[in-house]
Amino acid sequence: MTITSNEETRTDRLVKWAAELKYSDIPDDVIQRTKDFFLDTLGCAIAGRSHPAVSAMVRFAAQMGPSDGKSELIDGSQNVRTSPAFASLINAAASHVVEQDDLHMRSIMHPATVIFPAALAVSQDIGATGEEFLTACVVGYEVGCRVGEYLGKSHYEKFHTTATGGVIGVAAAVAHLLKLDAIQTSSAVGTAGTQAAGLWQFLMDATHSKQVHTAKACFDGIFAAYSARDGLLGPRDILEGPRAMGAALVPGELHPEAIDQNLGKDFAVINSSFKWHASCRHTHPSVDALLNLMSKNQVTFDDIDSILVPTYQAAINVLSLSGNGDTVHQSKFSMGFVLAIAAKKGHAMITDFTEADLTDASLRDFQSRVTMEYNAEIDSKFPEEWQGTVIVTCKSGKVFKESTRFAKGDPELPLTRSEIEAKTHALAKYGGITDTAKVDSIIKRAWNLENEVDLRGFVF
Repeated sequence: MTITSNEETRTDRLVKWAAELKYSDIPDDVIQRTKDFFLDTLGCAIAGRSHPAVSAMVRFAAQMGPSDGKSELIDGSQNVRTSPAFASLINAAASHVVEQDDLHMRSIMHPATVIFPAALAVSQDIGATGEEFLTACVVGYEVGCRVGEYLGKSHYEKFHTTATGGVIGVAAAVAHLLKLDAIQTSSAVGTAGTQAAGLWQFLMDATHSKQVHTAKACFDGIFAAYSARDGLLGPRDILEGPRAMGAALVPGELHPEAIDQNLGKDFAVINSSFKWHASCRHTHPSVDALLNLMSKNQVTFDDIDSILVPTYQAAINVLSLSGNGDTVHQSKFSMGFVLAIAAKKGHAMITDFTEADLTDASLRDFQSRVTMEYNAEIDSKFPEEWQGTVIVTCKSGKVFKESTRFAKGDPELPLTRSEIEAKTHALAKYGGITDTAKVDSIIKRAWNLENEVDLRGFVF
């Protein structure tokens, strides 16, 4: 590859760091948190295995992909081994179904749902160790989230950053597993960036593009890295160039410093959040605020006349697209419906959103009495902080207000290992897995991941 300019770019520095990172360079807390999110993602994938989009992709892989590959589906009932591209396509789609995968706030993206499926499938393909897998996942998180931060919240208005930043993160993670040098990794990142896409239109008609976004981020990122290994050249300055992602996909402010500042010091995986509630992450701070308010003031579901939710513009943008929320998945993108579920059931867990709830007149009536309102102060702190405030007017005339700065699962309030294990069991049960000993075996392997020499068998 011929580089036409000797001037080092921010992307060059990021790529060089990604290509050269060693397991021994990574702090132990970063390794431990990476294992936490890996297990969390396995649970999400098995919980989402029966979604129609996932089933369609399984059939597509059976037609188009090899049947004698080394990469496994997390859903063991399929008994499928295929190539990394097709295995990760399916696993990534499944892991993004039930709205329980992680969030990196500053980049407004869900890195786990793309990084782990791709890195696991490739590790199985090439025989990577647990240490190599973990190192690649740290690389993927870091590169993908830094791209998301660079693109910023105006990009997020039209593009699903998990797809656009995610494909770059996948390419970097896979390039690291393939032991590509910095120049080859630059080509992989460039080829990934020129494929970056993912639009929000699906929220308006309850279709399946959200699963396509994570699936294709894996597929395209794997293509980018494997083809770079074999000589396919990608554009060098795919982030900041005059016809690159920033120029083409961002109508507002860019954050170029995010690309390369504090490399090796400020790790994205440490700054990522778990999802405790099974709904769009934009609803979580408001759910926590409402539940705290109800507990503190002994307010019941039937006491509430109306709720005003002052919030940031991105929440309004995303949560206004799904309208009434006519499917279970779409209802998780309605602030009113999610708060109705939380107020009535005392939580908003994976089993709390059902087909029967969609026709529950009391929930629908409550939903109609919830209003979101733009708040400039809250918006000014987003995406560094995702604050939640609710103002509840009771039928008695009493008015209560509650705010939360951090949601349960945020880095400031992370899930414990016991909570992660409980969540994994709940997700597996939701996905129809009755063999709890099998789930416990997978949990034990995840906690010992750095000592694994064969990454096959993470299958429910």
